[in-house]
Amino acid sequence: MTRKRIRSNRRTFLRDSLSVLGSTALVQFVPGCGRTTSTTGRGKITFGSYADPAQNVLKEVFLPEFEKKTGIETEWVEADFSSWFQKAVNDGQTQAGAFDIYVLDDLWMPRFAGAGYLANLEELGFHPDTDFVESALDLGYWPPKTGPRQPGIDPKARPTLFGLPLIGDVQLLFYRNDVYASGPPATWDDVLRMARERSDPTKRQYGWVTRGVKGNPVVNSYFVLLHAFGGQMFEGDWKVAFNSPAAIEALEFYLRLLDYAPPGVAEFDSDQEGQTMLQGNAFAATMWTGWCGQVDDPNKSKVAGRISFSVPPKKVKQVAKLGLFMTGIAASAPNKQGALEFFNWFHSSAVQTQFARAGGTPCKVSAFKDEDSCRKSRWLPETLKALSIGLPSPRTADWYKIEDILGTALNQTLIEKGNAKRRLDAAASEATAFLKNAGYSAG
Repeated sequence: MTRKRIRSNRRTFLRDSLSVLGSTALVQFVPGCGRTTSTTGRGKITFGSYADPAQNVLKEVFLPEFEKKTGIETEWVEADFSSWFQKAVNDGQTQAGAFDIYVLDDLWMPRFAGAGYLANLEELGFHPDTDFVESALDLGYWPPKTGPRQPGIDPKARPTLFGLPLIGDVQLLFYRNDVYASGPPATWDDVLRMARERSDPTKRQYGWVTRGVKGNPVVNSYFVLLHAFGGQMFEGDWKVAFNSPAAIEALEFYLRLLDYAPPGVAEFDSDQEGQTMLQGNAFAATMWTGWCGQVDDPNKSKVAGRISFSVPPKKVKQVAKLGLFMTGIAASAPNKQGALEFFNWFHSSAVQTQFARAGGTPCKVSAFKDEDSCRKSRWLPETLKALSIGLPSPRTADWYKIEDILGTALNQTLIEKGNAKRRLDAAASEATAFLKNAGYSAG
């Protein structure tokens, strides 16, 4: 399962989402599985999604199996990431009913659930069991179960389930097991120490590689370090905290790692980061699970068998960054009951185990622990650990703007190789002004 190029598209789009929100470009869609009319008598459900190879096993294996089991036909309609976002927003706003099931980036959940684009799954009769990975399931609730709530939401409002995890994506530490011969680095200081000892730019051997391009990519890279050093994005009621002493220390440490990274890393996105690891030019990186399936393929990796996986290292805390594929039933879905039947079937523990054995990344604990699945996908045990300690981006529909402000500042800091405090302070002031203007108390 590979997500190299498309994962970059997902996150690159989020970096540029302000311009996309105003886009009026014609959207081109590519139909996938299923037909446009139903001949079974049990109806049809239409999925709308962004294109991503991580979903191939779902489309090619599990949708046909669902059709066979239930007699409900399926249609898969997909587009590039930004086009699908615009199409889904338009469908939600107009209640056109073009889709039964939306596939969503987890960052979209606050907007889609908060704006009424998604059906209340509890009212439809979906009841999650205790086998779900808790952190993954929690992303489907709105208002969020924990943390501050964006303006206009009753502080006493009960969190309600509007979405379910589809693919359990999270950032793992990828590390060279021939360099870290005694096991994964336990702390970030271990990563820096190994980088100092073993890096050799003359041989294109680097201790670290990262995504540094402005916006979402560099924010996701910094996110893990920020929280590991004891920092956070916000305190209390949306008070900006990414310029706290701990946050500044985390960014200064990031700059120290940069001394042992490839040249030009400030413009690296997921493609360049992943290829640097697969070409054997770096010892460690925090990357999305979509890269896991490539590391043992000699056609794609020059260091096949020499890359292992772990949860990200610890400083003050040990944290991973969540980045799940989510799914919800459209509020205007023509076939809500058919969509609900798919949710009940696909999210059963038995089918989730089959999904894991077929190479998918599940959302049920029992599927992650299945021995056959773990033999075929050796990263699953560490993925479950990372999901269990994972944190999402702040749960607000306005996060895209804060991410753009912070991501620009982080990228500038990487380019300048300094000025961490000055850049973070300036970004915090800009973010605070935006939040207050949007009705947040912002501390």
